Amino acid sequence: MHCGELDVAQSLLERAVRARLGGRGAAVRHRLLLGWIALFRGAIPAARAALAASPAGARLEPRDEFLAAALEVALARRTGDLAALMPAWGRAREAIVRHPVDLFVLQQLGELSIAATRLREVSWVRPHLDEATALLARLGDPALWAAPLHWSGLQAAIVAEDRAEAARHGDALAAAAGASRYAAAMATAAPHWVGLLDAEVDADAVEAAARGLHAVGMSWEGGKLAGQAAIRTRDRKAMTTLLGCARALQASGPAARPAPEPGADTDTQPGGIPVVAVPDAAEPEADGPLSEREREVAALVLEGLTYKQIGEQLFISAKTVEHHVARMRQRLGSGSRGELFAQLRRIVGP
Repeated sequence: MHCGELDVAQSLLERAVRARLGGRGAAVRHRLLLGWIALFRGAIPAARAALAASPAGARLEPRDEFLAAALEVALARRTGDLAALMPAWGRAREAIVRHPVDLFVLQQLGELSIAATRLREVSWVRPHLDEATALLARLGDPALWAAPLHWSGLQAAIVAEDRAEAARHGDALAAAAGASRYAAAMATAAPHWVGLLDAEVDADAVEAAARGLHAVGMSWEGGKLAGQAAIRTRDRKAMTTLLGCARALQASGPAARPAPEPGADTDTQPGGIPVVAVPDAAEPEADGPLSEREREVAALVLEGLTYKQIGEQLFISAKTVEHHVARMRQRLGSGSRGELFAQLRRIVGP
């Protein structure tokens, strides 16, 4: 997973689940790791399903609790669900003090550092980040392990709009670029994130960097980079191109399969990698008072997100979100905001 070889990692974990390798306790960890792979790929439903297999309140080993708590935080952050982020962060604050920092939790620790920055509670993770930095320093700062942590540090700096800190992590990623194609993809994307703080957008280079992230399994990250660049560019043609790229990357990310049940029947694809048969998801009904995009906006409005947060998640401007809401209100004949919310709940669900 630290090399970005997600296909290999997923295949091994699925085999371990089917073979019941390590017993029931190990199965929980294997499923959580599969959830992290799904998260990296932007397959949010599969990541949620993996987390649901070890719900909050279940007694987990400290390492597994750390994996589960960080995954819950990561899902809430990526979907812009602030209502879910706060309780998830409370769980993570407890989990982080129950497990010592080692090389195998650096990706999760990095994810928590981004969430902590967004919530302005960096003090909770700072001692653990310092411990991770000291651990890597004792080992000679091996790029294989350090690169994902620097990527998280870059993202946290972007959230804090700290250009100097973002540049520092970008330089560290550039130095680690030779470690793997995974590190190289992050190193290529890093300067474009730093440039976004100054509203500097090279559309062609950003698209290439975003597709590079997608190629190593970081589909969500690639889409996020392209989407944020689209919001900041003043070139309308570039904005349209980058928005199309963002949507394409997040829609075409490698499918992350749900973890197989032990003993489940499987087929094999070329190369001998097992594929678990999963029934097709039901298609949404085409008829209805709202378009597909309006239903997406409505669902996020009902979650309490601001127009800006909805825009960032759907790669559209806050003004466009406002126009969608106005059209829905007119189409549904809502006389007030409360009436609109009531009608949207009937259409979209609670």
